[in-house]
Amino acid sequence: MWNLGISVFKVGVKTVSEETPERSKMIRSLLVTIIFSVLILVLGISLWAWSSPEIIDSSPVGALNAINPAITVLLEVLVMLGFFVFLSVTVINLKLFLTEIRAGWTEVIVVLVVVAIIASTMFGVFVGAASVILSLGFVVYLYLLQE
Repeated sequence: MWNLGISVFKVGVKTVSEETPERSKMIRSLLVTIIFSVLILVLGISLWAWSSPEIIDSSPVGALNAINPAITVLLEVLVMLGFFVFLSVTVINLKLFLTEIRAGWTEVIVVLVVVAIIASTMFGVFVGAASVILSLGFVVYLYLLQE
């Protein structure tokens, strides 16, 4: 290696990304994020089912629409944002648990695309787009955590 007067390697220094948590903490974290991901997805599916034209008049979505239709859209977007956050953390933790290698941006982008497809299919293009925009905010937060 050329000596340019710059110390490239630091011996004995560990960064946060090089440390791996204990297996029991990783399992506990995985279980919590899986449970929250499933609960939020079930809430999203419930909102989608309650939006059916046959039962919307007697469902909670119909009651929210009677108050203000924007509340329903906001709730749908927030549910999909929560699903993205917990699903991406689950994927990141699961890859670290199984391979002991940190997840890359590919996994986060794949989860973003999956959530965008789910949100657009269940609630429409506008909710899908709003969910993607807010989810990109979380991706930026993850990027800033790296630095």
